[in-house]
Amino acid sequence: MKAVVIAGVVLLAIFLVVLAFIPLGIEPLTEVYFENHTELPSVIELDETYNYSFTVHNLEYQRTRYTYTIDMYDEQGNWTDSLDSGEFVLAHDESVRVDNVFNFGYPINRTKIVVNVSKDLSLETPKFKEKLWWPDPNYPMSVDIHFWIEEA
Repeated sequence: MKAVVIAGVVLLAIFLVVLAFIPLGIEPLTEVYFENHTELPSVIELDETYNYSFTVHNLEYQRTRYTYTIDMYDEQGNWTDSLDSGEFVLAHDESVRVDNVFNFGYPINRTKIVVNVSKDLSLETPKFKEKLWWPDPNYPMSVDIHFWIEEA
C-alpha cells in the first residue's frame, strides 16, 4: 500500500512539473482589417481618386516582419494588376495603419482589390515557445482581406 501511495505522489509531481512547462492561454495571431470598412469604394468613376486604409495589429508575442501586397483580380480570379507593396516590422501589440490611394484612367470591369499580408516570424523566439510548444499545422502565415469595385 505504501508503494502505491509513493508511486501516486511521484506521478502527481511529474504531472505538475510537465504542466508548468505548457504555455497556457497563448494563441498568437495577426489582425488585419480595413479602417472604416463601411466607406470602402465600391462604384468608381474614371480619373477620380479614391482612398482606403488597412491596419495590421501584431499579437504574435514576438517581433514580426510583415510584407504586404495589394493586387487586383477579375471576377474569374485572374490577376490583373499590382497596386502597392511594402514591408514593416512590429513588436508584440503594435499596430500600423497603411493608407492607399488609387485612380484608374482606363476602364475596368468588376474587380477585386486584395490586400495580402505575409508574416516572417524568424526575428526572435518568444519565451513561451521555449517551453513545451509545437507548431500548429493550420497556423496561417499570411492573411488577406478584400473588397470589390466596379466602374459606374
